[in-house]
Amino acid sequence: MERFMEEIKKLMPAGLWQTVLSIVIMALLAFILVKAVNKLFKILLKKGKIDPTPAVLGRRIIKGIIIVLAVCGIMLQFAPMKQFVVSVLASSGIAVVVLGFAAQEAMGNLVSGVFISLFKPFSIGDRIKLQDRMIDGVVEDISMRHTIIRTFENNRVVVPNSVMNGAVIENVNYGENKVCNFVEVGIGYRSDVDRAIAIIQEEAQAHPNFCDNRSEEEIAAGAAPVTVRVMELGDFSIKLRASVWSRNAADGFVLKSDLLLAVKKRFDKEGIEIPFPYVNVMEHSSEK
Repeated sequence: MERFMEEIKKLMPAGLWQTVLSIVIMALLAFILVKAVNKLFKILLKKGKIDPTPAVLGRRIIKGIIIVLAVCGIMLQFAPMKQFVVSVLASSGIAVVVLGFAAQEAMGNLVSGVFISLFKPFSIGDRIKLQDRMIDGVVEDISMRHTIIRTFENNRVVVPNSVMNGAVIENVNYGENKVCNFVEVGIGYRSDVDRAIAIIQEEAQAHPNFCDNRSEEEIAAGAAPVTVRVMELGDFSIKLRASVWSRNAADGFVLKSDLLLAVKKRFDKEGIEIPFPYVNVMEHSSEK
């Protein structure tokens, strides 16, 4: 029994019960701090005091620091581990260099995540498009290593932060949410162009998702709420393009789809042709 107690004393210099009590207190304190950090960030986000993008990354970093400190504190309660922890801390500079070479990609993603949180080229909830990778969706989460994008098919695309930091990104929600939607329709050369333009303008303004983006000066000057221009005199049709504004990209998608259907019905009703490519075949008869 005495030998057992001596071994315990060597392993735990502060004593068995004192060591157990210290471990329990540190583990409980770390648990309470993590819960408090989560609650604090939720309150701040709910009140709009902080931006959600840096808040997510900042919360994870703080929680990671708390957990690391708690683990180090628990390890220091044991004599063999105490020497190990002191050695690691003493050689932390060398360790950082070694880890840096061994985990360059992970460190690059971490630094890129910090840059994204600080400079905010996009935020959680923004609709973005990576032009060179054909990825289009809504930013769902930004972790210390990667960014999660929810596509419109409800799939999740996990992209490393280093890729996001260096990519050319189209952000629909950056600065202003309003979107100009181009609606293109071709009409036949024998159709009434003025009437076709008037129909497109009427149907666009009647849609509930339509947004009047005219300035006060444009309204005073009598500018039309919907601009329709002749874009091309093609081989078989006159191409018209309408610039129709909506409050956001989601409303714009619905507006564009509904407007194309409404215009098609009005054109059919009023005798305006939407032509399609056709070929004239001429047959020559030769006399013998």
